[in-house]
Amino acid sequence: MFTLRFQRQGKKKDFVFRVVATDSHWSSTSGKAKEILGWWNPRRDTFELKKERILYWIQEGAQPSDSCYNLLIRAKIIEGKKRPIAIHKKKSKKGEEVKAEEKKQETETEVKADEAKEVPEENKEAGTKEPEEIKSEPITEDRPEKKKEEVINTKLEEEKMKQDEKIESEIKSGEKAEKKG
Repeated sequence: MFTLRFQRQGKKKDFVFRVVATDSHWSSTSGKAKEILGWWNPRRDTFELKKERILYWIQEGAQPSDSCYNLLIRAKIIEGKKRPIAIHKKKSKKGEEVKAEEKKQETETEVKADEAKEVPEENKEAGTKEPEEIKSEPITEDRPEKKKEEVINTKLEEEKMKQDEKIESEIKSGEKAEKKG
């Protein structure tokens, strides 16, 4: 079975796609193609296609990829609605996957805890109260935003002191120059 799809050409970060008719079992990076049917430059959004040959391959049963199909619609070679394009994200490292799963579990437990806190209206009417969770605010030394503020404030104070010293030294040097002159 044949497909119409893109084949990437060019340099890194400066590429152009060829529109090719290939066997569906061949890799798009193999470079094999039965026929080159045109090109598309996504950076300049320009393209050139061989309409007769594309229609021939579609009549022969070639299926265009989603991206190629959308380009053919835009070029008015075929009619129809554009297809949604599935974008595949790169796989993350194993350590990052574990951290993501832990965060997901933490958020799930927080949601469950929030749901448990909510008291159904039946219990409110009956006058029964469920115990409330006591939250204590951590000491300011453990709070990172407080530490950041303190560090910034101390740096600002140091800079002001340096500027004051610099101004004083300039004033003193100016007085010495006047006395000599």
